[in-house]
Amino acid sequence: MEAQRAPSIVWIATKYGLIQGVLSFVLFLVGTLTGVNRSWPSWVSLVVLIVVMVLAHREFKKTHEGMMTYPQGLGSGTLLSSVATVLTCILLFVYVKYINTGYVAASIQAQQAALEQRGITGAQADQAMAVTNAITTPVGIVITTLIIGVLVGFVIALIVSIFTRKGDPRAVI
Repeated sequence: MEAQRAPSIVWIATKYGLIQGVLSFVLFLVGTLTGVNRSWPSWVSLVVLIVVMVLAHREFKKTHEGMMTYPQGLGSGTLLSSVATVLTCILLFVYVKYINTGYVAASIQAQQAALEQRGITGAQADQAMAVTNAITTPVGIVITTLIIGVLVGFVIALIVSIFTRKGDPRAVI
């Protein structure tokens, strides 16, 4: 009987990335549909990303003799967050473009109200709204989410991998 091969780092990272992507979108939906503060789902999503990344690293170590080097952890975490971000972006695009077509207008209106609440008016407000209007389109939301998601995921992977790595005790330095 042939020995079963351990799952690859790519397979594990992709599996957990898909889980994270769905969870991130669900958190976005909960925040959007309940109207809670927009920063709340982002912070919870970061915590969930850390937990999912630790679980992915744990599975990798469990299937690879208890070892995972720092570069393996960093690569796995970065791939995991990239897969999660791409899936979240696809779901966000479908949601904003086809399901809740009023989302963009509501976001722009909320941003304008936030500017007025802070006392920003006139040319300064017009300039801020021009930037907001440029990135608050379905494609703009996807692009900014993709860039921010991959960068934040990489930074989280840098940090998490420090704590989850476990080198080969037989290695000679």
